[in-house]
Amino acid sequence: MSTFTISGTPIVLWCWVRGSTSIFDITVGRDNRVSKIKEVIKERKPNDFAKVDADRLKLLKLKNPVGDGHISDIQNFTFQDNGDENDNVVLMKDMRRIVTYWPENQAPPEDLIHVIVEAPATEELRAQLEALKLGRELGYDGALFQSDLPLESEIKRIKREKEYREPVNIGLKAKPPSSGAKPSTFFTTQINNPILNGRPLELTGPPISIYNRNFTQFLEDFNNMELEVPHEILEWVMDIISASADRYLNEDGRMKKMREILSKKFGTIALTSYGKGCQCDGLLMAKVGLLDACIGIIEGKNEIGSGGTDPSLQGSIYYRDYWSQTVVKQIRDCCCVPSFIITIAGPWICIFGGIFLNRVVVQPLTDIIPLTINVRNEDQMNRIARLFQALRLALVRLGNFYNNLDLTLLRQVEQRHFPYLRSFKLDNKNVNFIYIKELEDDHTRNIWKARTMNMENNYDIVVKFVKNYNMTAHNICSGKGYSPKLLYQSSKNEFLALGKYRMIIMEFVGISLDRKLNQREIRSNNIIYDDVKFAIELLHSNNYVFADLRLPNILVYDENEIQRAMLIDFDWCGKHGVDKYPSSLNISIQWPTNVKPGTFLMKEHDIYWLGKLQERLSQSIDLLA
Repeated sequence: MSTFTISGTPIVLWCWVRGSTSIFDITVGRDNRVSKIKEVIKERKPNDFAKVDADRLKLLKLKNPVGDGHISDIQNFTFQDNGDENDNVVLMKDMRRIVTYWPENQAPPEDLIHVIVEAPATEELRAQLEALKLGRELGYDGALFQSDLPLESEIKRIKREKEYREPVNIGLKAKPPSSGAKPSTFFTTQINNPILNGRPLELTGPPISIYNRNFTQFLEDFNNMELEVPHEILEWVMDIISASADRYLNEDGRMKKMREILSKKFGTIALTSYGKGCQCDGLLMAKVGLLDACIGIIEGKNEIGSGGTDPSLQGSIYYRDYWSQTVVKQIRDCCCVPSFIITIAGPWICIFGGIFLNRVVVQPLTDIIPLTINVRNEDQMNRIARLFQALRLALVRLGNFYNNLDLTLLRQVEQRHFPYLRSFKLDNKNVNFIYIKELEDDHTRNIWKARTMNMENNYDIVVKFVKNYNMTAHNICSGKGYSPKLLYQSSKNEFLALGKYRMIIMEFVGISLDRKLNQREIRSNNIIYDDVKFAIELLHSNNYVFADLRLPNILVYDENEIQRAMLIDFDWCGKHGVDKYPSSLNISIQWPTNVKPGTFLMKEHDIYWLGKLQERLSQSIDLLA
C-alpha cells in the first residue's frame, strides 16, 4: 500500500503511457518531488510497470497538452540525448519539485494529457516497430518472425537477412564483371553494397579462416617445407612457369594457354556465362547432388596494367554474381559457399578466398607471387611447386566438402552466417551451441552471443575469435568476480586450424557500459566505478595492465537491485613495462599521454581511464537530478 503523502497544493495530472492507449490521472502536490510521482505511477499501473523500477520511468511534460483524441499527434514526441527540452516536451527530473513544472499560478488544463510516461519497455516497443518495418521490407508476414528469440536478437536476424539479400539482388542484375571492376564503378558500388575486401580499409571483413577450414589447410600445405610434391607435379609446374613467362598478343591467348595447362591437374575448367553475358576466365566446379558449386574462379589479364581493371576486383565481383544466381540458392542457403579465386596478371599469380555471409567477404591468402623465377634456384622452384600442389589439394578437399553437403538441413540457413565451430569441451563433455547474434556491428570484431544446446540447463555464452588473449589476467579477475567465467580456449591444434585465431568462450553476463549510458539506464544505485577500480587494483597487484579500459569493455549487470560491473576483452592486457600496445592502435582516439602504436603498457594508463570513467558516471547521475 502506498505511503505517498501529498505535499503542497494538490493538482491533478493526466498521464499517457507511450505505446499504449492507457490514460490515467494522478493527484499530487506541488511540493512533491518527481521521484515520488514515479512511485505513484508505478503503483497506479502495476501491470504496465511490474518489471520496471520506478526510477527507470521517464516523465515528459507536454508543453501543449492534448485531448485523448490526439494521441497520434504526440506519439513521436521525445528529446535528443544531448538535451532535456525541445519545442514539444520537457524532461521531468527526479530531484525537482512539481512546482518547477507547474507553478502556483499555473493550473494544468482540465481533461487534457499533461505527461507522457516512458518505460524501458518503450524502447522494446520501438525495436518491435523497427523489426516489423524491416520485415515488411523483406516481404515477411508475422509467421516468419522467430518468437522464441529475444527482440533485439530478432532485429539483428532480420537486418542480417536484409543485408544478405542486397548483394544477391545486385548479383542478379549484374552486368559483366569487367565493367563493375572499373575503379570508378567499383568504389561507387562499395558505398551502399560493399564487398568486404578491404577496399577501402574500413570495408575489411572477418577472417575467412574461421568460416571454412579449407582456407587454412591450403595455407598450411603451402607453408609446409616438407610437403610432398610428386615428380609429375614438378613437371606440370615447369609447364606453368614456362607458359607464364611467354609473350601473348592478348588476354584470350594467355588465358587459353593457362586453362589448357592448369586443367591437366585441376580438372575441367569451364567457361560458363550467366545473366547478361557475365563470364570469367575459368570455373572449377563440384557437384552438390544435381547442382553445380563453384570451387575455383580464374580471372586473368595479359599483363599487369592491361585491360583497365584489377583481376582481383573482377574475380570478387564474379564470385558475388555467380553465388547470387537463383539456381544455386539452395547451396547458398546451407553454407557460406567458400570458393578460391585465382588471379593472374602476366607472370604473376595471387590466390584469394571468398565467402558469402550477409555480405560477400574476399581476402588474399597469398602475396602476389612471381612465376618468372630462376628454375635452378631450388628454394624458388620449391615454393612455386608447393603453391600449386597446395592449391590442387585444396580444390580436391573443397570439392569433397560440396559433394557431402546436405541440402536438407534447413537449420543451417540461419547458422550459415556464423563460424564453422559450433561445439567445445567442458569438463570432458562435448557442448554444442548455436549462434544467436553479433555483439558488435564492426565486421572485424569476431564476437557473438550464442546458446548451449545439449546441457541439462542451457544458457547463453559469448564466443569470440582473437589473435591474442590474456587468459591468466582474465582468470585472476574472474576468480574474484570481476570478469565473466571463462569456459573454454582453443587448443594449439585448433588455434592453427583457425588460421592462428583462438576461440574463447565465456559466460554471457550483461550489457556493455557504453550501451547502458547511451540508453540512460545507469541508476544512482550502482557500484560500477568501485568494481572496476577493484579489478584494476587486482591486476596491478599482479603487475598487469588492462590497457583498453574504455566503456565497451566494461559490462554492467544487476545484483540485488544494485548495478555492478565486470571487465571483458583482455586482448591487450599485458605486463607493466614489458608488453606493448598493438600496431593497429586507433590514433584518432584520445589515449593517455605518450600512448602510441607499439609503446609499452603502463599502469598509469589504467589510472587515466579510471578518471575518465568516474567523470562519465558522474555526468550520467547528474542527468537524473
